[in-house]
Amino acid sequence: MRHFSRNPPGSTLDARNWSRADVLVLNVTYEALCEIPAERAVVLISVGAAETVADREPPFPIRSQHVEIRLPQTIRLLRYVYVQHSVLVTDSSRATFAGVFRRDRNRCGYCAEPVATTIDHVLPRSRGGPNTWANLVACCVPCNQRKADRTPEEAGMPLLWEPKAPRHIEKAQRQIWRDLAAV
Repeated sequence: MRHFSRNPPGSTLDARNWSRADVLVLNVTYEALCEIPAERAVVLISVGAAETVADREPPFPIRSQHVEIRLPQTIRLLRYVYVQHSVLVTDSSRATFAGVFRRDRNRCGYCAEPVATTIDHVLPRSRGGPNTWANLVACCVPCNQRKADRTPEEAGMPLLWEPKAPRHIEKAQRQIWRDLAAV
């Protein structure tokens, strides 16, 4: 998620600028959705459409004649909002070797042994195989040497799983849960 803060970090809030401060909005499932102006967040809280997850520090009270609400840093919607997620990384995106090891959990794509220390190009580089998520698998040294400069079919070594791009939404969700646990 991109962060386009209208108030730079460390700027002080006052009666004139508090409404332009950014507030993170979470879905019911604690999935980050977007950032909205604090004025809109206060309205969502006051009408019962959202609840405060984390208050802004130092505390900044928003007062009306009958109500006082502390300015939130993060709010959570009380009804689920369906958002179709766009895929930022595709199977044809360029992959990193560290990312491939992480995705495959250091397991060889041909024998499943948890000792993969090399990366194999499913379609060999000598035949134009790219460094993409769909063309790279973690591989142990014996399997990589046995496959050599051939495709898995030519080498008689079928892949145990189809290499795909990792799912970054799940990674972002785990980070949100870690941040909430620290609050």
